[in-house]
Amino acid sequence: MTMNETLMMTAMMMAPAFFSLIGMAVFGSPVVSLLGEITAKTKKRVFYDKYGQQTATMGAVLLVVFILVEAVGIGLLYQKYPDLLASMVSADSPLKLAGIALAAFLLLGVPYSLTWKQLRKSKGLHMAMGFGACAAVIAMFVLGIPAKLSIAVTSSAEQTMQLTPLPLIAMYLFFMVSAAAGMSCAYLVIRRHKDDFGRDYYNFALKLASRWALIPMIGFLACQGWLFATLPEGIKTLVLETPLGIVWGASAFFGLLCLVIWGLIARSSSPLRIKGLTFTGVLLLWLVHTGNALLFVNFMSMS
Repeated sequence: MTMNETLMMTAMMMAPAFFSLIGMAVFGSPVVSLLGEITAKTKKRVFYDKYGQQTATMGAVLLVVFILVEAVGIGLLYQKYPDLLASMVSADSPLKLAGIALAAFLLLGVPYSLTWKQLRKSKGLHMAMGFGACAAVIAMFVLGIPAKLSIAVTSSAEQTMQLTPLPLIAMYLFFMVSAAAGMSCAYLVIRRHKDDFGRDYYNFALKLASRWALIPMIGFLACQGWLFATLPEGIKTLVLETPLGIVWGASAFFGLLCLVIWGLIARSSSPLRIKGLTFTGVLLLWLVHTGNALLFVNFMSMS
């Protein structure tokens, strides 16, 4: 792959990667929300609960966007590749179990996000739904990533079948939490005047969201090294000798910049004064995800 081809593929991946990033934030939002709800109960501080509620609402809003985009994508897939779509939804599809986990996530995650106020006096039931939604989304990644790798059954994908799914699973589980918390930073800024909980709350919530975005991003970057170490030698050589290595390095660099930005917000005495950095963080998340999406597509097709 030449540099021009790599740049062209990167440009083509940016739009799909943006909507995929929205999906990652959707899947990670119950984890962040539940963490806020549990911390509010243990530390007896309502600000954690408010942040959890706002993150859950963000997840519900993004879910609507994600479903609409996915519906369009499925329609286009059906028009161009009807047999492929039929095989993906058939009873013997490798994605069947991941699809069941996705359905469980929707059945539990949507009520969890929308009944925050209604179940305020039934925290046990509400948190049970949150735990169920988190378990479902973890199962979806654990089952879905190996299934996607198994779909690459053509002879040109022989080395893809040698990929170890565990670092990919861990990497994306960390990333979904970081995406949810990182995007919630920008959501807090956008909603500040509509959900007027006071300046003290928003300063607190921005610092909290930044910390909760930063910590899993460290795990995500560590999994990048783990993934590279477990690559088959043929793929590892191709990565190092082609512009894909530059893409991977740039993606990791953008992840490091995310750490810097969220660290600045988390340590600031008045994070609202640097609220513009929250949108920079979202942009960097998008670039990180674009690079990783491009790598994954190439891993699925390398010979």
